[in-house]
Amino acid sequence: METRPTALRAGAAVLSAALVLTGCGKSIDTNESAVTLTTTAATTAEPEAVPADEEIVTTIKQSAPDVKEVAYEKYSKTIEAELGAASGNAAAGSKREGFSGDGYLTGFKEQGDRASYAFDLKASQFYTITVRAAADKQARLAVSVGDSIRYVSTDSKKFTDLHISNIYLEEGALSLDIGFAEGSMDVDSITVTASDDIEKLDLTLKNAALSNKSADSNAKALYSYICNNSGAQVLLGQYDSIGTTIETESIYKFTGKYPAIRFGDLMTITTDDPSLSEKDIENSISWHDEGGVVGLMWHWYAPCEDSDYYADKTSFDLSKAVAKTKVSQLSTEEIKALVKDKKITQQCADLIADIDTAAEKLKVLQEKGIAVLWRPLHEASNGYFWWGKDEKSYIWLWQLMYNRMTKYHGLNNLIWVWSAQNAGWYVGDDYCDILSVDIYDKGNLSGQTDRLLFLKSISSSKPAAMSECGNLPSAELIMRDKGFWSYIGQWGGNFLLRDDGSLETEYNTSENLLDIYNSTLTVTRDELPDLSALAAEIEKADAEIKEKTEKAEDTKKEEKTDESSEKE
Repeated sequence: METRPTALRAGAAVLSAALVLTGCGKSIDTNESAVTLTTTAATTAEPEAVPADEEIVTTIKQSAPDVKEVAYEKYSKTIEAELGAASGNAAAGSKREGFSGDGYLTGFKEQGDRASYAFDLKASQFYTITVRAAADKQARLAVSVGDSIRYVSTDSKKFTDLHISNIYLEEGALSLDIGFAEGSMDVDSITVTASDDIEKLDLTLKNAALSNKSADSNAKALYSYICNNSGAQVLLGQYDSIGTTIETESIYKFTGKYPAIRFGDLMTITTDDPSLSEKDIENSISWHDEGGVVGLMWHWYAPCEDSDYYADKTSFDLSKAVAKTKVSQLSTEEIKALVKDKKITQQCADLIADIDTAAEKLKVLQEKGIAVLWRPLHEASNGYFWWGKDEKSYIWLWQLMYNRMTKYHGLNNLIWVWSAQNAGWYVGDDYCDILSVDIYDKGNLSGQTDRLLFLKSISSSKPAAMSECGNLPSAELIMRDKGFWSYIGQWGGNFLLRDDGSLETEYNTSENLLDIYNSTLTVTRDELPDLSALAAEIEKADAEIKEKTEKAEDTKKEEKTDESSEKE
């Protein structure tokens, strides 16, 4: 069961709980980037602190996973679906046009309708499973591979190839089952093909640059470190329950290490009681002072009376706020005048007012020299949040916020992290710095490299991050899968802790946490470089470049003046 915080706007109730961390771990299997995702329900966490008498784990010696490189060996085999061992209502059919072989398998209507297929794999490596299928309306099929269940979906009336890409499978006999999940689907064939996508994967970044040309030296230093580290190590991050440091402190007690990144939330910043998010700003400052990287997201309460961030809990319609007039750099008075003249809607003005409120709080961090991994408008293409009504409105809002915060408010300490999770919703390289995806795939300890490949297909010049996850991957499988995300953010609340503060082992075991937090493949807070020193070096270099440029321009002006004098 999922519960939600109840913070509302002026004239309504405000947050009364001391600890709130809302879950983002919903199924996103309808998104382009995550068709294989299993559903995981998220809960609001109200954990107590880790028991005071619990001893802090002594840090174990760092170790590197002993993993052999996975070599590609060509393989491909197709089995006609009607030849599988069928059960339930599954049976051969031939009415739908375009099938291969003698027909196809139909009748996937309810639980128990399934078929099995046997493959003999010649090598332990990565494979892509292709289910060629069709459906009269949206339908979904479960594909069971060993202990893993993945899903494919389609609404195409013509047989279409549906892919589950880059799964690591061991050499030998493979039993692959397909079965009913949702709707009714016809299956023409099943193909297993060796994949060399991961073998060819190159995560090094060349000439990566922040989208904001006026970015300050602190943002440049952090971004430079992240980009230079791409393909080599993974920064570990942890989400704290809003207004607290419960989860990050718990990680230290469990592993003897702090995460490199602490993630907070501006969730309540525009509500009647913004104190929890203001506390997160304070916690961010403390975290930075202790040598950590600061990350912030925003569960944005819609600016209306029935305020909430979930689309089904508010009547706010983003499409009615979209303006043709350029408003991102206008003053409050100019915006009010546009509303009065009916050139923009009140909804548009209210959005800008909220952005202004958030910007003022972010300025506090900029004034203290703190760069921020800033991730607003997350998981938009799911449609769960009010900012996910449609891609055009979403992109307009993102660009409005980007321009308002950077050009109007002069926030040059932000590193913009995009996580709409669908290529069609991408805001463009000029409006973001890191591409990310949220992955809730319970019990899957793999490097999730297929999702990384998806992000790289959208933009090869930007770092890729696993912005949220239900459970951390293992260091061994990160190495095997080349799953070198720029950073990984473990969701908090009951995805990490039970209500008594002990580890929720349904998602992460203590062995896995110790393994990944004490691996040479990952970066914890104590292993971060001195980013302030790096920022000072960048600032000095920028000043020298500016001085040389100004001298060159002055020289050109003098030469032009001399030429004019000679002509006279």
